[in-house]
Amino acid sequence: MATDKEILRLENLFGAMSLALVDKMEKAFTDETGLGPSAIAAIVQIGTEPRLTIETLRRMIALSHSATVRLVDQLVASDLVLRAGGVEGDRRARSLQLTERGRALFDKSLGARRAIIHRAFAALEAEEKEQFGRLVEKLLPALVDLGDDQDVVCRVCDQGVCDQDRCPIAFMI
Repeated sequence: MATDKEILRLENLFGAMSLALVDKMEKAFTDETGLGPSAIAAIVQIGTEPRLTIETLRRMIALSHSATVRLVDQLVASDLVLRAGGVEGDRRARSLQLTERGRALFDKSLGARRAIIHRAFAALEAEEKEQFGRLVEKLLPALVDLGDDQDVVCRVCDQGVCDQDRCPIAFMI
């Protein structure tokens, strides 16, 4: 049985590992694309779910409405995102989609994310990866609150490889 001190040490290790993973991914995004975390999250979300509105994107990337509009304006000006149809005169209701350049950046971003995670997983044997997977499926729901938090957690995930039937967050609903 683990002592209180051993449990606190494990919690420290878990926290440090979590921050290291986020820090490495954010650095990889910047190195590969020159864009910051919010821009990459927007690119990944729009690439995953074309036709998002600014309001839906705002909830997914956890920015204010005005900050999301400014970010989308920058992505449009950089020829990464297009504002498509929608309600005339209401920019919030217009749908968003990636340009060809945006699609290339989407692929590059997911590749950078995958490389960082692969680097971490390379330290584990096959059986350890399976065990870790089971543990993560138990831990993740404990860290995610119902509501918008569910979307925010997956803001830079490669949702094309997710098995929605096994998503530990989807089962929280």
